[in-house]
Amino acid sequence: MTEPLPPLSPGRALTNDDRPDVAAPTRPRNRRRTLMLLMLAFIYSLNYLDRQIVIILQEPIKADFRLADWELGLLTGGAFGIFYTAMGIPIAQIIDRGVNRVRLIAGFTAVWSVMTAACGITRSFAQFFGARMGVGLAEAGFAPAAHSLISDLYPPRERSAAAGLFAIGVPIGVMAGLSIGGVVAQATNWRTALLVAGLPGIIVAILFPLLAREPKRGATELDGGLAHSLAAPLGFLQGLRILARRRAFVHVVAGSAAIAFAQSGIAAWIPSYLIRAHSMPLAQLGLTLGLITGVCGAIGTWFGGWQGTRLSQSGLHRVLWLPIAGILLCAPLYIIVLNMGSGQSTLAMLILPITVGAFWTAPSIALTQSLAPIAMRARASAVYIVAANLIGVSMGPLVAGALSDWFTRLHGGNAALGLRDALASITIFFLLGALHWALASRALRRENAHASTG
Repeated sequence: MTEPLPPLSPGRALTNDDRPDVAAPTRPRNRRRTLMLLMLAFIYSLNYLDRQIVIILQEPIKADFRLADWELGLLTGGAFGIFYTAMGIPIAQIIDRGVNRVRLIAGFTAVWSVMTAACGITRSFAQFFGARMGVGLAEAGFAPAAHSLISDLYPPRERSAAAGLFAIGVPIGVMAGLSIGGVVAQATNWRTALLVAGLPGIIVAILFPLLAREPKRGATELDGGLAHSLAAPLGFLQGLRILARRRAFVHVVAGSAAIAFAQSGIAAWIPSYLIRAHSMPLAQLGLTLGLITGVCGAIGTWFGGWQGTRLSQSGLHRVLWLPIAGILLCAPLYIIVLNMGSGQSTLAMLILPITVGAFWTAPSIALTQSLAPIAMRARASAVYIVAANLIGVSMGPLVAGALSDWFTRLHGGNAALGLRDALASITIFFLLGALHWALASRALRRENAHASTG
């Protein structure tokens, strides 16, 4: 029977920021860890390619299956997100108990790639729903395993920058999904686009375990027996109680869920809005929106990770300042986007909210890992991901679709105006997310003050 962790105090008890970095010889070799980080970022991009390609294909899928907007929102959000969140914590529990994370990631990558391709051969709404459920179930294990690996490859002071590079996989994946989906679907059909999207993941699933190696757990934290005891497995409920006592952790997760709700809802429906309101061709829309999302999202994500590493030197609470400012700007910027007069001006205006809206991604990943005990990193990541996906990815597109149907009826059947008003309505969640992150910053500041006086 393992010894429980020491009681958690508001100060230094389990705050990785207060722990000394280990000596260089005990860290994974730089070339190996860099290769692994780059491969994880690439797999993350495939994760989002397979997840997001359906967004650009919504209108032809809707026409083929004769769906209402709420049903379309269920396919793009609920079918994936609900089952993604259902498996997140159970898989994370297994990861924290010592399973080989490299092999696990390879297996999940192969499965979600096959299920993405399977979406292209479905013949009904129910079959498509089932295949998307399979994508969600397989992708559920990737992020907890990847976050846990990164924390064992990089010490706390380098973790925000590493998380930033890893998180760049998100905008790259979205860019690839929108671009490939739009071009291939216009040249052939939406089914072929999904078959093409599934192929790269199968190849990467074979290569990853050949090139990557499983690092020692806790190697970047402490030496000897203390690191081993901190990395000892914890019971599920015991671990949740530890996380729940960290007010900063709770507010970071709650804020991230609110932000994900708004961003997922808008991202899922902005292509449909541009098609309905401005009659943009599918290939042109996919390439342009994909480029904007990829480049601006990557810049915002990198900058957020860079500033997180720089500002964390003077306290973890400072990591949140720039993301809060970016989140607050998103609400008015997206409302302006939705009221532009042409498709080209709408796309140009999207540059600003996509860039500043990506500031929060890397700090949120780094904080959830730094605020959690070593033995709970995968589960801390899973709690974060479950909240963000159950509330954000699952509900954001679904609620936006339901609101679109309702506003469309109010506008006498005008689907473009109905969707515009629905997307404008959910921007309120940006403000809720900023509030939670401000409360997280205050909690971290108090912890630092307590530690310095204690």
